[in-house]
Amino acid sequence: MKNKSAIGRKLRYGGVSAVLTALIIAVVIIINVLFSALAQRFLWYTDLTPELVFTLSDEAFNIIEKGDEKFDTQSPIERVNEDRANGINETINIIFCTDPDTLQGNSTQHYVYKTALDLEERFPDHIDVQTVNIIQNPSAVSRFKTNSLSKIYTTSVIIEYGSEYRIRELRSFYTFDTDDSETPWAYNGEKAFVSSILAVTRAATPKACITLNHGETFDLETMEFVNTLTDAGYDVEPLMLDEEEIPSDCRLIVVFDPKEDFSVFDPSSPLETVDELDKLEAFLDKGNSLMVFMNPATEKLDDFEEFLEEWGIKFNRSADPANPDKLVSHLVEDRTQSIQSSNRDAYTFRAEYAIGGLGASLTEDMRSRSTPQKMIFRNAMSISYSDTFKPTTYVPAETSTDENDVQHEYGSGSDNGVYRSIFDVFVTSEGAEAYAGGTKPAQVATANERIKLMTVSVENKHIQEDNYSTTNQAAYVLACGSTDIVQSELLQSGAYGNTDFYLTALRAIGREAVPVGLEFKPFSDDTIDTVTTAEATQYTVWLAVVPAVAALATGIVVIVRRKNR
Repeated sequence: MKNKSAIGRKLRYGGVSAVLTALIIAVVIIINVLFSALAQRFLWYTDLTPELVFTLSDEAFNIIEKGDEKFDTQSPIERVNEDRANGINETINIIFCTDPDTLQGNSTQHYVYKTALDLEERFPDHIDVQTVNIIQNPSAVSRFKTNSLSKIYTTSVIIEYGSEYRIRELRSFYTFDTDDSETPWAYNGEKAFVSSILAVTRAATPKACITLNHGETFDLETMEFVNTLTDAGYDVEPLMLDEEEIPSDCRLIVVFDPKEDFSVFDPSSPLETVDELDKLEAFLDKGNSLMVFMNPATEKLDDFEEFLEEWGIKFNRSADPANPDKLVSHLVEDRTQSIQSSNRDAYTFRAEYAIGGLGASLTEDMRSRSTPQKMIFRNAMSISYSDTFKPTTYVPAETSTDENDVQHEYGSGSDNGVYRSIFDVFVTSEGAEAYAGGTKPAQVATANERIKLMTVSVENKHIQEDNYSTTNQAAYVLACGSTDIVQSELLQSGAYGNTDFYLTALRAIGREAVPVGLEFKPFSDDTIDTVTTAEATQYTVWLAVVPAVAALATGIVVIVRRKNR
């Protein structure tokens, strides 16, 4: 009987022990799940690295609160407060295009989301973080597609203030290794956010200056192009380059239909005291942009076109068969792409998009539509790469998965350490011809070599900020051998994409303020400086040994007590 009682007690103890163990395990699991959910929901993370890898720096907060003297004396917060004092109640909106659960569940999006929430927490009255599911509600972001034609993905981040906005893709918040373009090695979120906020809240609208002292004329037809510049966010002003200095807040100069050459300083001539080309060169050297529209009927402007050839741009001309001493432009005909069904007007035609490179990036949104937009050229002179620029073939890596990373041709040249490249933007179709005043074509487009209609040149100038970080202050020159391309008939037509192209291109080549001093945060910088290596080893040993010894001692005590009962 005694043995049966002992056995019963052991069974009861064993059952209670099993139940207690199960309950403890269940409680631990429930607490772990709840804590993990709360940590994700309220972002309970502690950064122990020395550089606060995913925490906004005081420099970022100071720029938003006090501004950046290098670009704008007024800070974003001051701009918002000033607008509110004038009755304009606006907030800086940071809009994520997917649900919070998705943002928190994806590590790369989560870091960006947390940075935005940090900004909102620091400036709750001025910055508002929003999320919208664009799959379920695509109309919520439709206003951002009206002028920019930019694609908006679920990974896109939109920074908005009033009518100004910038669309940032997820990649722009990270720094990638040149040898592995798919794996980020550093987080660059605070610079991406701060530069975008500076851009949309800048107090002064950037200027676009149009030169007027070389016989340029603007009539009602071409005034529509001025309206396009305004729609792209520029304050348009005339510029007498021979008499005036280029305004410090000018970001773009437009040379439209010049009929007289630009002046070059000549020490032997007292009349030529101003070097306009030196002014343009200094302007571009600061990372600004130039747009040139040449009229095929205009005779060659020797000095100005020599300047353009230093950027790889050569407007094609040949000797006139009727007058060999005179140069005439190569005027392009493209009968297969004529917008007239009868092909009677082969000088007005639909251009083809260049594929690959910088030029293609300017038209990516237009090309990606279900029905690509038509870019119409009229009375266009062909362009070639200048003789000093070497034709180069870009071949993508075999591992590349980017559908836009394709083989393409471009020109490259360097002089005194300055490296420039030129890319096609629009070309003719195969079989198009260019005539130079005769019956025999001076150029014929082939499958491998189309006639160039518009090009874009770039000079990448990297400004060293510190031992690790640089800023690319690129300068662009967009060139076209036609002035009829901006006629109101083409810009106002909903059937053509001329206006949309200029809006897209002007945003792409417009220089944005990029604050210096905001460093990226390398993922490799994960050293926990608050704990030494010796201490970390000591803690590891204690955490591994002590619980095991305690559990063993407890087990021994339980066994001994059971045996004594």
